[in-house]
Amino acid sequence: MQRIILNKSIVTKAVATIGNFDGIHLGHQQLFHNMKQLALDYNYRTIVITFEPLPLEYFSDQNSNPRLTRISLLRDKFLILKQLGYIDELVILHFNAAIANLLPGQFIADILQKRLNVEHMVIGHDFKFGQKGSGSKKDFELNGIKTTVVAQYTDNNQIISSSILRNLAKANKLPQIKQYLGRNLHYTARIIYGNQLGRQYSVPTINLSLGKNKPAILGIFVARVYIYNNSHSETYNAVISIGKNPTTNKLDEYKLEAHLLDVNLDLYGKIATIEILEFIREEKNFSNLDALFKQIHEDIIVARRYFTK
Repeated sequence: MQRIILNKSIVTKAVATIGNFDGIHLGHQQLFHNMKQLALDYNYRTIVITFEPLPLEYFSDQNSNPRLTRISLLRDKFLILKQLGYIDELVILHFNAAIANLLPGQFIADILQKRLNVEHMVIGHDFKFGQKGSGSKKDFELNGIKTTVVAQYTDNNQIISSSILRNLAKANKLPQIKQYLGRNLHYTARIIYGNQLGRQYSVPTINLSLGKNKPAILGIFVARVYIYNNSHSETYNAVISIGKNPTTNKLDEYKLEAHLLDVNLDLYGKIATIEILEFIREEKNFSNLDALFKQIHEDIIVARRYFTK
């Protein structure tokens, strides 16, 4: 278990919510709003509990199946919760066999009560937890934890869920994604060394570490890049590629790289957020590198037009 303090609090009793929170969309934020109100009413501190990897990712890995696509990485959850401002603590549970096999009563006693001092849970209408999803609201109440159930969140009769957002991302429907997230889709990770091939064609890029994570959106996009330096960030306009880079990469892995317009900086090791603004084109396997980089230079022209209009 990893505990990250977002807002210092001397309050001992807590109200908590638990889930994947992939994307932290407006539906998730309704849970947080309810927690905040309960914290004000009953003098609780607020806790968001999430998992890494996500449970479905863990089970996919165990069965050698393709992973679920991600709307947000773990760093994004941290940054969004910090920006929202009213969550006191983020708790990250490393999802493994031990966590997966905990009975609901064990999970409540060992984690919620003993380690986090949770007195109140805020959950969605269909929330399940514990071994094989056998736990529900009834288990919290049987173990002395008050429970508030939050109704499903809708926008113009559309239920907002991570699954809906994944489908929108697959179709590159960025305006709707922004509407349901309350912000543009973005990914945050550490900058790592790439193959430096772009430098040979005057297109240097920064490469973000995705690990095993599979992004929900693929293609070439206009973006803004935020580079974090201690307590502040610097912003750059960019054109980015998210996908498998089929022309230069024969491995079955996903990559996120960005060409920053008009700058060439040494940024290895820093943390970057890629904010996705507009779709340019689908990823394509080019016959040779000259054809690939000719297209990339055309993509850069499209990105420049976006930022000058």
